[in-house]
Formats: sequence, C-alpha cells, structure tokens
Amino acid sequence: MATENDAEGRSRAADGLRPGRVRIPLRNLDEVQRELARLYRDMRGGVIESQDGSRMANVLQILARVIEGGQIEARLTALEEADKRRFLQ
Repeated sequence: MATENDAEGRSRAADGLRPGRVRIPLRNLDEVQRELARLYRDMRGGVIESQDGSRMANVLQILARVIEGGQIEARLTALEEADKRRFLQ
C-alpha cells in the first residue's frame, strides 16, 4: 500500500482506507512535548476523541519518563567517571 506524508510529515495511507505508519519524531523531551501539545490541540478541536487522546497522552508520558531516566543515567555515569578520574589523580 502506498503512503503519502501530510503537511506535518506524518505518513498516511494514500487510499484513505486505513492510516499508514505514523512517523513522529519522539527522540527527546522537546519532541514529546510538541506531540503532547499537538494532541491537546486536536482533542480541544474535536479532531481526536478525548478518550483516545487520553490513552495516547498516557503513552507519551511513559515515553517522557523513559527518556528522562536515560538522561539521568547518562549524567550519573558521566559524574561517576569524572569522580574516578579525580580519585586516580
């Protein structure tokens, strides 16, 4: 099945019968925040049912926590490495 991109770069099915694979960048907290804001606007505007939007928002919140955890882990590792180097000097 062919897909096309909409104005925001999301892919959709060209035949309009079913949605294509949605590719929304969610690699960092800024991107997740933008998607949450878009989701909120779509819910307020009646584009997305509030029940569906709520489910999507919950998944985005989980993703945000996973990203935060990865960032904290990376920062902690960097601090531990710096402490080891300081101790060895």
